[in-house]
Amino acid sequence: MQFKVVSILSTVIFIITACNNQQSPKTVNEQSTVSSMDSVAEATISEQFKNVVFDAKKDLVCGMPTNAGVSDTAHYKNKVYGFCSKECKGEFIKNPPAYLTVK
Repeated sequence: MQFKVVSILSTVIFIITACNNQQSPKTVNEQSTVSSMDSVAEATISEQFKNVVFDAKKDLVCGMPTNAGVSDTAHYKNKVYGFCSKECKGEFIKNPPAYLTVK
């Protein structure tokens, strides 16, 4: 009984935290948008992206393989890109075409 209560409480806290951390999409130019899923908690990051198929096998900014760990994502032109950090995602968001031509 006690485990069930703790499990339900943990799930509710996770959902509330996830809803509070979402951002609205940011416009890169008139034809495309970039949006993100912010990190919720360090312990759940690997679970968040466990079944996500990324368009690139590496972080487009620093080159780290996405299978080594992804802490943030960006959606650009209906594709999902994984990044090792918010800093790498931030650099990508500034000019996505520059990083996609290097791909």
